[in-house]
Amino acid sequence: MDSEQIVKKSKQLFSDLISKADELRNDLPKEISPSSEKEKQEGQNSSSFWQQFDQQISDILSSFQSYSPKTFETMEELQELKERIWGGWKTISETYANSGRYIEAIQTIMKLMGRHQIFKVRNVALSKSEYTMREEEMHRQNANELAALCKKQGGAWVKAAQFISCHASGLPQVYSDVLAQLQDQANPIEWQRMVPVLEESFGPRWQDLIATIDPVPLATASIGQVHKAQLSHGPEIAIKIQIPGVSKLIQADLKFFESVAQIFNRQVETLDLEQIVRELSKSILKELDYYHEASNLTQFFGTYQNQQWEYPILVKELLTTRTMGMYFIEGMPIRQFLKEVPTAAESLLKELVHSFLKQIFMSGLFHADPHPGNFFVTPRGKIALLDFGAVARLTSRETSSYREVLTALLLEQFEGFDTILQKAGFDSPFPEKLKELLSQGKTGEYHDLTKMQYYLEVMRQAKVKIPDNFVLMARVLIVIGGLLRQYKIKIDLSELAMTMMSSSM
Repeated sequence: MDSEQIVKKSKQLFSDLISKADELRNDLPKEISPSSEKEKQEGQNSSSFWQQFDQQISDILSSFQSYSPKTFETMEELQELKERIWGGWKTISETYANSGRYIEAIQTIMKLMGRHQIFKVRNVALSKSEYTMREEEMHRQNANELAALCKKQGGAWVKAAQFISCHASGLPQVYSDVLAQLQDQANPIEWQRMVPVLEESFGPRWQDLIATIDPVPLATASIGQVHKAQLSHGPEIAIKIQIPGVSKLIQADLKFFESVAQIFNRQVETLDLEQIVRELSKSILKELDYYHEASNLTQFFGTYQNQQWEYPILVKELLTTRTMGMYFIEGMPIRQFLKEVPTAAESLLKELVHSFLKQIFMSGLFHADPHPGNFFVTPRGKIALLDFGAVARLTSRETSSYREVLTALLLEQFEGFDTILQKAGFDSPFPEKLKELLSQGKTGEYHDLTKMQYYLEVMRQAKVKIPDNFVLMARVLIVIGGLLRQYKIKIDLSELAMTMMSSSM
C-alpha cells in the first residue's frame, strides 16, 4: 500500500469514526459525577484539554496533507473533517461526564491512533528491517502511554490492562509486555477510606470480630484491597475489602469501553474488540460481588482438593458482597520466587501447565485469570492459586470437543479440521481459506502453547466465529505459554496431548 492509499484509508477511518460517534452518543449515560476534587477541577479546565486535542488533530491531518496533497481537494475540506473529528469526540466525552475522566482518555486514544496512521505514511519507503525497528519503537511508545493512562484512571482500566496483557493475542507483543507490568501493582487506598466498608458490612463493632488488622495492604487491585488480619478467636487471615465507589465507576468505564470498541472494531483487523470487551465485562461485573468469588472458591476446593495445588479456605463469617476473608497462605509471588530460585523454573512451570490442563479437561472448571500475580509458591514448594473472581466452566460436550480442536492445532493435524470445528460449535464460512492459511504454517515466533495465539489470529483472518468459551480457554493457555517462553522452558507437545487425553479418563 503506497502513501496515497494509506492517507485515503486514514481519512475514511476518521470519517467513519465520527459517523459512528454520532450514532452512539444518544445511548450514553447522561452524567457520571466527578469522584474527586481533582476530577472536578479537570472538568472545569476541560477547555484546555480540547485546545490541545484540536492541535493534535490539526497536526495529524496536516501531516496527511503534506504527504498526499490530493487527499483533500481544498483546505476547507480538511478543516471540516478536523472539526467533525474533535467535535464528535468532545460531544461523547461531555455526554459521559462533567469531569475530565473521559476527556483525557479520548485524547490519548486518538493520539495513539493518529501516531500509528502518521507512522505508516511517513515510513512507507523504508527498508523492511528499518521499518520493523521504527515500528517497534512506535508501538512501545504507544504501549507506555496506554499503560500510564490505565494506571491513572484506575477502576476497570487497570483490570482492562491486565486482561489485554493476558488475552489480546492480535496485538504486538510489546503491548502485553508493558501492560503486564500493571498486573501486580495498583495505587494503595488509604486505610481511612476502607474502614467504612467494614462498618457497613459488620456494624460499628466490627473489631469484636477482627482483633487486629494491618492498615498497610498486602496487595491492591482494581476492585479490592487485601489486608492481613487476625480473628478474635486466633487464626491469621487475609481479608479482601472492596474499594469504596468502585462499582459505579467500573460500570461507567465498561460502558465507555463498549462504545469505543464499537467505533474501532472494523479498523483493528487483528482483534475482535467487541468480543474482548464482552468477556471483560462479564468477568469484572461478577467480580464486584464477593459471594460469586466465594462460590467459585468453594466449588474449586471441592473439585480439586486432592490435587497437588493449594487454595485459600473461606472464612464464612467475613463474607459479604464487599468483603471476603480467607485463612492466610504463606508464600511469595511466582515471579519473585523464580528470581530467587531460577533453577526451579522448569519443574514449577511444567507443573503449572499440567495443573491447568487438568482443570480444563478433567472437569471443565478452571481458573480464568492466570496472570502471574495470582500464583504463589508456598514454603513447601507447592503452587497456590489465588483470586477466584474469574472462574470458567465448560460443559462436558465443550470439554470433549475443545480437546479435539486443541490437539489438532498443537499437533498440526489439519485433515478433517473443518468437521472438528463444526462439532465444537465453531462457524467456519470459508473452510478452504482456513485450510490455505493453516497450511502455510507461519507460526514464526510462536512455539508450544503460544501457538494458540497464532491460530486464533489465523481463524479470525478466515472469518471463523469462535465460541467465547474456547477463546477464554485458549487465552489462558497462551498466558501460561508466555511464562514458559519468558523462562525459556520447552515442553513436548505430544506429551501435552497425552496429558489432555488422560485427563478425560
